[in-house]
Amino acid sequence: MSGWRTTFRSAIIKPFLIILILTTILSDSVAKASEDLVIPLKLIHALPVEGPENNQPSGLTIWHDTLFAVSDKHDDTIFRVALTDTNAVFVPYLTFAIPESAPGLRLDFEGIACDAQGAFYLVSETAFRILRVSADGADASWITPSLRSYGEQEGLFQTRGAYLEGIALLGPDLFLVCAERQPRGLIEVDRSVEPFAVRVFNTDETSLNLPAGRSADFSDLFRENGDLLVLQRNAEIISSLIYGGPVLEEKDLWSFGHIVNREDLRYSNRKYGLAEGLCMDAERVYLILDNNGNCRASDPDDRRPLLLIMERP
Repeated sequence: MSGWRTTFRSAIIKPFLIILILTTILSDSVAKASEDLVIPLKLIHALPVEGPENNQPSGLTIWHDTLFAVSDKHDDTIFRVALTDTNAVFVPYLTFAIPESAPGLRLDFEGIACDAQGAFYLVSETAFRILRVSADGADASWITPSLRSYGEQEGLFQTRGAYLEGIALLGPDLFLVCAERQPRGLIEVDRSVEPFAVRVFNTDETSLNLPAGRSADFSDLFRENGDLLVLQRNAEIISSLIYGGPVLEEKDLWSFGHIVNREDLRYSNRKYGLAEGLCMDAERVYLILDNNGNCRASDPDDRRPLLLIMERP
């Protein structure tokens, strides 16, 4: 296994006063450059999500123009997301037999991806593994052992409950999963070689401005036409991502903070970001919010999650 730690560093210049001045200027220019390049997404629909009891949406993907999702409280089901003019309905699509795991362990599936043949790949936060579910649901099997030790060697998984989140299929038998936060990171798994290869990237540094009290994080990944996009929940930003070099590149920034904080849409608890799932097609960007059972600020009786459908820039 190889590991890299990506950081952002200023050049060392003497004397110290010049260092301080130049560092301040550089920091300000990075922050301002990020702000100047942000494109605010335009909302088309904000649809309340109807679904099973205790529905807590997490990963989101698209296949043949249909949305699919997982709920981190429903370990044995992949849901089709049926869209109407007034809501988004989680309809059971595949129910599968969970393969053997630790007794009593809730798998907490947090990410979902799909290949061209319709097979799904789910990432379990608690098992630290990738599960493959065949297109008909008849076979569900782990395709990796636990990735926990690989991440821990590079400093990941230090915060309880902030483990694996999203997943993207980079190519045949090549996967990327993300570690959520404190620190956030990326783990690349290549199953095309024997033994399978793992690369780990500790990517906690960011050039983005974050609201007070929030840490840099990743909550989902989406791969499209060779481009990797990442959902940065706490920054309320979608960005393209280039990793693996000396510097993590966060580019093409799209903001949705103005939408989720709108008076009629925001939830009563906004301490942290709520966007859990990301996917898109040629015209639209889809985000699903997990409100953890909290009500919307404008309606204490409405505790439904939301699916946001936005114009693609």
